[in-house]
Amino acid sequence: MIRRASETLRVPACPEHPYTPVIRNLPPRAGARSLRVVAFNAAGGARTNEIVRRLSAPPLAGSSIILLCEADWRTRRSGRREVASELAQRLSMSMAYLPEFGRPMGGAVGAAFMGNAILSAAPLEEVRVIAMPDPSPESARKLRPGYAGGFAGMAARAKFGSRSLWIGVVHLHSRCGPAGRALQLAEFLAGFPDEGAAVFGGDLNSTTTELNGPLSFARTFGAMLLKPRRFKDPVRYEPMFERINAAGFDIEEANLQGYPTFTFSRVIPPLFRPRLDWIALRGVRAAANSAAVIPARWDFISRRFSDHDFITVAVDSG
Repeated sequence: MIRRASETLRVPACPEHPYTPVIRNLPPRAGARSLRVVAFNAAGGARTNEIVRRLSAPPLAGSSIILLCEADWRTRRSGRREVASELAQRLSMSMAYLPEFGRPMGGAVGAAFMGNAILSAAPLEEVRVIAMPDPSPESARKLRPGYAGGFAGMAARAKFGSRSLWIGVVHLHSRCGPAGRALQLAEFLAGFPDEGAAVFGGDLNSTTTELNGPLSFARTFGAMLLKPRRFKDPVRYEPMFERINAAGFDIEEANLQGYPTFTFSRVIPPLFRPRLDWIALRGVRAAANSAAVIPARWDFISRRFSDHDFITVAVDSG
C-alpha cells in the first residue's frame, strides 16, 4: 500500500474537501465483453453537442467508462450548462460529478463549479472523494479568481457483468513542478482502494516542467528546443509515474505511446506538443492495439472543441 504523501514528503495533511459529489444512477446498460474506457478534458464543455457527437462515433461510441476532467457546472463559459449531467443523460450513462472549485453566482443560478466526473454504463457505488494538496496555491488563485475549493480526485465502484471494477478520475496541477504533481498523485493513490481490478485516468498535466511565472516559461521554451520529444514521452521526467507503477498500475498498454494529447495552439508543431492525459489499469488487461488518441475536432480545418484530445483503450471485463 502507498503511504500518504503527508508522511512520505513531510507536508501538512490535506484539509477535508468542501464539496460533495452529485450522483445520478441509471439502470445498467447491456455491454460487451470488452469495456471501452475514455478520458477527456472538456475545457469547460461549452461545445457539448460536438463532444456528444464525437463520443457517439467510432471508436468511442458505446464507451462503458468516461473519465471527464474540467467539466463546468453552471459557469458562464459553459453557457450555464451542467456539462457532466447533460453528457450522461444524452449518452444514457450513470454519473458522479465532483466540484473542485466553486463560486457563488447569486440569483436563480446559485453556484457555479469547475470539477471532474465519472460517467459509467453501470451504476456507481461507494463514491469516494479524495482530497489532494495544492503545491502552488498562488498560481491556483490566479488561474481561478473568485473560486474557492481545492484539488480532489474521485473513486467509485461499478459492476460490469461479473467483474467489479474500481474507477477513478483525477486532474493534477497544471503550473507546479513534477515534484508537486507526484505529491498530489501520492495522496490520490493513498485514498484509492488498493485491492481489486481498477482503472483511473484523467489530465495528469505531465508537462515535465514548472509553469509558474515568466522565468519558468522561458526555461520550458528552452527545454522544448533542446529536447522536444520529452513532452510526448514525459515518464522519465515525472516522478508520479513511479508512484503509479508502485501502486500496481500499468500505463504501457493502456496508452498510445509517443503521441501528444494537448494543443495549446495550432501554430505549435506536433513535435513540441505534450502528452498530458493518461489511463492506468490494474488487474485488467488492455485489448491489443486498442489504445488511441482521438482528436477533439472533425478534420484538419475545423475548429477544436477542446484543447485536449480524447484518449481511449478497450479492456477485458472478465
